[in-house]
Amino acid sequence: MKKETQNEQGLEEVTQDKNGIVTWIKVHKKQLVGISIPTLILIAFGLKNKDAIKELLDNLKERIEKASLYSSKWFENATDAELATAREKVRLDYCSSGDDFKAACSLQNLLGRFDKEMSIRAWGNETPHAPSIHREHGWYLPNED
Repeated sequence: MKKETQNEQGLEEVTQDKNGIVTWIKVHKKQLVGISIPTLILIAFGLKNKDAIKELLDNLKERIEKASLYSSKWFENATDAELATAREKVRLDYCSSGDDFKAACSLQNLLGRFDKEMSIRAWGNETPHAPSIHREHGWYLPNED
């Protein structure tokens, strides 16, 4: 008995929802007509250029994956060994970039991010300082007389 009553109430709610949707469509039909024409044009354009759009989306997906490869989250979660391996790959790409100035700048910036993360892991919040060298004849002077 309970299940039948619940099913009847569920059917009534679905019927009310459908009536509500139909009412909403009737109220907003002028706006929907304005929206539907551009939508139909876009659908027709999409069907004609399906291959080009698919290629564009594949390229976009590839770029997004490549961009997220060395994201801030990746740097936080990578182990020291992963950092060293990935840095070496980037360094080799940088060395083989040749005359491609844009790629070389991008790779150089990425190498800087690797170095910064590795330095933070090695030194923490401490700033590394080289020892001061004071020779007997003054600062930074050779010992030769």
